[in-house]
Amino acid sequence: MALLEVEGLTRHFGGLRAVADLSFALREGEILGLIGPNGAGKTTVFHLVTGFLRPSAGEIRLAGRSLVGLRPHAVARRGIARTFQIVKPFPGLTVKENVALAAFLRHRARRDAEAAAAEVLERLELSHRSGTLASQLNLMDQKRLEMAKALATRPRVLLLDEPMGGLNPAEVDVASGMVERIREGGVAVILVEHVMKAIMRISDRVLVVNQGQKIAEGPPAAVVQEPAVLAAYFGKRVA
Repeated sequence: MALLEVEGLTRHFGGLRAVADLSFALREGEILGLIGPNGAGKTTVFHLVTGFLRPSAGEIRLAGRSLVGLRPHAVARRGIARTFQIVKPFPGLTVKENVALAAFLRHRARRDAEAAAAEVLERLELSHRSGTLASQLNLMDQKRLEMAKALATRPRVLLLDEPMGGLNPAEVDVASGMVERIREGGVAVILVEHVMKAIMRISDRVLVVNQGQKIAEGPPAAVVQEPAVLAAYFGKRVA
């Protein structure tokens, strides 16, 4: 059985259909790349899966249990965490305090939350910035902090929304390695990313959406050669 199942997912905003009858599954220990041109509906899918938006139709199940209608904090308790395109740290708190706040989802005692935060920071090689204010981090470390906050909630599924946006090639390689280590730690990942080098390198499968609809799904090398994918990115003449 798939860990995460999405069936017939649809979302309307008035007369606009942002996501249309989308179905896919995520397996244990898998990295699924979710790609598509700007405005394709990728972030809306994340909003729907994590409870920030309610579907107009369709079903979302984690380990066989429906998530539809749950608020974001309840979805997080079930085991799904996410990051955002724009980093959202608490700038006046230290790195460790940021992560410890997220860890309170699973721990009541401050000592336990701080211990969990320290463990996550060690995994993501951010321990050396533990006492630094979040506002003083560079973009790479801010992205790392966002991953750490999400991991501190002990998710089974992690949704990463453009974690490599704005990074240079060397930083993209580092971030790709972090995503792979997260998977090795037992967390399945859905990765929205425009850096195709990273998608091709670390994704087990790729799901391509355009105008809210699935247009291709499969191994990365095969999917990027699909005529429908080429047309979505470059126009019908190229395809």
